[in-house]
Amino acid sequence: MTWLRKIVEADLDVLDRQRNDPDAAGEFNWHGFRPGGVRRRWEAQEIFTENQGVLAVVDDDSEIVGDVAWIRMHNGPPPNGDCWNVGIWIVPEARGKGHGSAAQRLVAAYLFDNTYLERVEAGTEIGNVGEQRALEKAGFTREGVLRKACFRGGHWRDMVVYSKLRGEP
Repeated sequence: MTWLRKIVEADLDVLDRQRNDPDAAGEFNWHGFRPGGVRRRWEAQEIFTENQGVLAVVDDDSEIVGDVAWIRMHNGPPPNGDCWNVGIWIVPEARGKGHGSAAQRLVAAYLFDNTYLERVEAGTEIGNVGEQRALEKAGFTREGVLRKACFRGGHWRDMVVYSKLRGEP
């Protein structure tokens, strides 16, 4: 079983792995060294605000296995054109065990239960087939491709956009 909970200080070293270790970040999540990002936001009490948040993803043993984050985005004139955009990172040793799809399903439910916005979206690089499967298992619908929408590793890359609307399973 996968759960979401607030981030505590003991989680910070694990979460900083994705910003300091290319292997831990994974092929599609490495965007260069970003030391101290989560720790700095946690210390400044900016980890959870009205327009963004990060929660720990934990397993059956209450061990942190990653994080799931969201940010309010504008797809049209605010505030009625807003939606939530979610992203996830799972530690390498816990990947492929269903934590990603469960966490994305849980964060979408949390956002629909606690905000009025109608749309949760997520994007991933076109080559990240594992994340695409996880989003589909979480009930997200593939909408299309954004060409050259992400710069990583010295190249522009195409992104696949997914969404989940309020009321969808």
